[in-house]
Amino acid sequence: MNSAEATRQIYWNISNVWAMYALLLPTAAVAGFGIYRHLSRWRRGLPAARFDHPSERIKLVLKHAVAQRRTARNIYVGLFHRLITYGFVILTIATIIVALDADFGTAIMRGNFYLYFQSFVVDIFGALVMVGTGMAAARRFIERPKMLVYTDEAALILVAIFLLCLQGFLIEGWRIAATNDPWGAWSPFGNLVARASHALMSVEAMQVAHRGAWWFHLATTFGFIAWLPYTKMMHIITAPLNIYTANLVPLGATLKNVDFEKTETFGVNSLKGFTWKDLLDLDACTECGRCTAVCPAHTVGKELSPRDIILGLRDLMHERPREAFG
Repeated sequence: MNSAEATRQIYWNISNVWAMYALLLPTAAVAGFGIYRHLSRWRRGLPAARFDHPSERIKLVLKHAVAQRRTARNIYVGLFHRLITYGFVILTIATIIVALDADFGTAIMRGNFYLYFQSFVVDIFGALVMVGTGMAAARRFIERPKMLVYTDEAALILVAIFLLCLQGFLIEGWRIAATNDPWGAWSPFGNLVARASHALMSVEAMQVAHRGAWWFHLATTFGFIAWLPYTKMMHIITAPLNIYTANLVPLGATLKNVDFEKTETFGVNSLKGFTWKDLLDLDACTECGRCTAVCPAHTVGKELSPRDIILGLRDLMHERPREAFG
């Protein structure tokens, strides 16, 4: 076989593809409104100059958002977080490539690029996302460290990510098996599904299963995207933005002298005194609990949790904005 001819039919076994674009519109509208909701809260904050020295800020993003230096201080947490993050980046790039090929005729999914990246690399990273979510679930449901916040939402996010990847492998495997794809071996995990399916299912059954799974995968993926801005997963947007707009001035350098004899109010006593960056900080919280774990008061048994303070302020900002901002 000539590898230069390697490719696949993008919408094999799928009809009425127009419905996908029809579903995309409400998905984008719901997700867009969720993002707008966050932006509208931040705009209520006071001014703050946080876009100077762009080169330094980009370095911070590369260090803490891309390389994830802080998360990696805990080897186990750093590993599964990177597996999920980098895996999702690769899967997103692969999806964009499919769209460019299908909708704009770019013919990218051809030859060695299709084999090495779109088949092999994407398969590997899809599996790594599943491994990462499994590790995260083990920490959350078995180890159960005290610093975490245990919510149904967090559990549902992990389950959703795992199942979305699993759906992808099933769809890929049934396509490989039903079409006897000569390049199927380049997708190692999809090929495993294909081999198992050959032994258990007829070609007709695989076609029916593939079609149903494809539409179900589309619906659940769009649902996940629409849901994202309303969950802690919003931090995939707010965390890099929060890092980019970090305070570059050394801690304590901007503190003002306070006249304790004349000052009636110390610090900020409502969200109206927060800058837009302070409000962004609230939304960027990932509920990891690291701040509480190293809080001196908390470590000696005092009833103080910086994380819970942040989460309380965030809830106030979103659930009772009129009360919060006046």
